[in-house]
Amino acid sequence: MSSEKKTGSKLEKAYIPREQWPFIEVLADEFYRSFEGVKVYAAEIIPQQTNVLLKFAQKQLPGLEGLEHAKRIRRVQGADKLQVLLCPESAISKSDLTSLFATQEIENVEIVNVEISKYAPLNRQQYGAWNKSWPLTYREDTRLDPKFTLEDVESIKTHMSQLDHTTVICRIVDPATNQVMAEEKDKRERHPLHHAVINSINTVAQKERELAGGVGRMKRPASQITEDDETQKSRYLCTGYDIYITYEPCAMCAMALVHSRVARVFYNIPSKTGALGTTYKIHAHPSLNHHYRAFKDILKVKDELDKTLVDQEL
Repeated sequence: MSSEKKTGSKLEKAYIPREQWPFIEVLADEFYRSFEGVKVYAAEIIPQQTNVLLKFAQKQLPGLEGLEHAKRIRRVQGADKLQVLLCPESAISKSDLTSLFATQEIENVEIVNVEISKYAPLNRQQYGAWNKSWPLTYREDTRLDPKFTLEDVESIKTHMSQLDHTTVICRIVDPATNQVMAEEKDKRERHPLHHAVINSINTVAQKERELAGGVGRMKRPASQITEDDETQKSRYLCTGYDIYITYEPCAMCAMALVHSRVARVFYNIPSKTGALGTTYKIHAHPSLNHHYRAFKDILKVKDELDKTLVDQEL
C-alpha cells in the first residue's frame, strides 16, 4: 500500500501522525516536566490605563527576561478589568514597587501577586495544564517531528525483527538505500569494551579502510568538502545512518553514536544501565554538539524475549 497522496497535480508522501506511531520516541526530560511556577507582580487596572501602564513598566521596572512565553495581559473574570504582568517578585520589593507607582500619574492600580509558568510549554499536555495558571503562548510546529510513512514503519519493523533478541545485537543501516552497513553481536567475553554498538561501528570503519586501500579515511578541511561529499559520509563515520539494537545502549555506546553522528536509534527493550531513557538521555543532552532521535518498543513482543538480559549491565 502506497503512502503517497495526490494534492492537485502533485504526489506527496503521507506521513503518520505522532500519536499513531507503533513505537515510542524517547524525548528529553523537558517534554515530561511538571508545572514549575515563578511569582510575579501584576497590576489590576481598567482597560483605558493599559498603554500608560505598559510604558511605565517598560521604562521603570525590571524586565521579564526568560518569561516571554507568558502573555502580558489577561482579563479579570466577572469584571471590566485587566491584569498586566509587571516584573518578578524577586527583582523588587512590593513596597518599592508601590513607591514607584506613587510617582506616576496612574491612579487606582491594585498590585497583585500571580504565579506563572517558569518554562514555555513544549507540547499540548503542558500547555493545557500550565495555561490555567496564566495565559501562555504556544504554537505546535509538527514540522519538527520525525517523519514516517507506512513504508518507513514496515522497514523499521523488518530490520528489528531480523535481529536475534536472545542476545545484544546491533545493526547499522543507511536509510537512503536501506543497505545494511554492519551487524555485530556483543562479544565482551573476548574484551570488556566489545559491546555490540562498538563492534558495529568498528565494522563500518574497517569497510571504509578497505575501500580506501587500507590507508583509512582521508581527513580534509571543511572548506574542501563539497555538498556531494557530504552525502557520501566524508565528514563522519556514520553520518545519517540508522541504528537497530535489541536492547538499550549503555552510556559508552550512546556517546560513541554521538561521535559517529548517527541520525536515529531504534531499540526494543530498556536495560538496567541504558543511557537512552533509563538512566540518562545522552541523545538529547543540551551540552553535546550532536543529537540524534531515539525510539523504543519497536516490536512490542516483550513476552517472547529473553528477560534475563534486562537485569544485566548492558
